[in-house]
Parts: sequence; C-alpha cells; structure tokens
Amino acid sequence: MEGLFVCIEGIDGSGKTTQAKILMNKLLENGKKVSLYSYPTHDSRYGKIIREEFLMGKVEMSVEEQFLLYLLDMQSDKKKILNELSSGSIVMSERYFISTIAYQSAGSFDYEKAKAVEEIMALPRPDIIFYIDIEPEIAFERKKKQKGKTDRFESAKEYMNKVKSVYDKLYSERYGGKTWIKIDGNKKEEEISEFIISTIIDYIKKEKQENLV
Repeated sequence: MEGLFVCIEGIDGSGKTTQAKILMNKLLENGKKVSLYSYPTHDSRYGKIIREEFLMGKVEMSVEEQFLLYLLDMQSDKKKILNELSSGSIVMSERYFISTIAYQSAGSFDYEKAKAVEEIMALPRPDIIFYIDIEPEIAFERKKKQKGKTDRFESAKEYMNKVKSVYDKLYSERYGGKTWIKIDGNKKEEEISEFIISTIIDYIKKEKQENLV
C-alpha cells in the first residue's frame, strides 16, 4: 500500500505543533510507520539560516529570499519523503509549502507567482491538509502565554491577519493537496485531536477498500 501524506496547517498559535505530536504518538501506538517533518527544519543549512538568523532578527532578508529559502528547506527532504511514502509510511508535516505561500504572500510576494514557483519545485503533494482555523488575536494570546515573547512573525498582529486571509484563499481554492479539511481552532485540544485521528483512520480504511476492488 502506498503511504499517506498528512499536513497540518494554520497561523502561529493555532495548535499545529500540539496536534502533530498527538497524532504521531497515536499512530505509533497503533503500530503505524510514521515520520514527522516540521519547517523550517533544525538540521538543514536552509532551515538553520531561517531559524537561527532570520526569525531571531539577526539578519534581514527580502520576501523573495525568505520564500526561496523555505522552499529549498523542503526540497532537501523531497527524496526522503517520496521514499517513505513508497514504502507505505505515514508522512506528517507541521507546516509545508502552503504556509510558505501564506506567509510570504502576506509579506508582499505575488500570490500567483508564489504558486507558480512552488509548482516548478514539484514538491510531494499532501493527501490531506488539515487547516486549523483561528482568529489571529486568539492565536497571539496563546503564543504569548506559551513563550512570554514572540518572534518577528508572531508579534505582528496586522501581518498575521493578512496571513490568515491568504490561508483562507488557499483553502477556498483547495490548492496544493488532494483533500482540504478545515477545523475550528476554538474547539478543545482533545476534540480537535480526536477528529483528526478519526478522519485519518477512516481515510486509510477507505483507501484499503478501494485497493481491494
């Protein structure tokens, strides 16, 4: 059986990281082969530049530089992800090119151009994109409680409103994935995790039945 590629998306503070960890642990408990990716990465040269220099405010970058660095960070995992999917693994990503388009388009990178560049890169497409939808004001307060401080993206409320608008547009177009599922980010953490897990279980069952036909 071909693997399953699941992506969890949403603005900062929407609960992506928490839900990704809950889902991974649940799938592992059920004996599934699972790998989890998070962008920007900690180990690639591109991810390190983004995390340790740009997001911490040590260097300034144009929106074009940001966009390309994020995509290159993902491109460095492309072969590994494809191999894992071909071996039947469940691949999860907390943030993917969807978030890159949302954040950099909100920062003045042309939306249509962003999609065109991403398509040229030919990154693996998710089977399911879970979009955790939440208002920026609520998300900002969550991040503030968690960290006590926020990085340059998380601290810009007006900017985050623009990011959400692009996410909503991507969702309305169902861009970049086979299936988009919007989740109310105001729901309790356990409600969201139960919904995500049950959706994936149902998806896997459906795929198995179709392969038997």
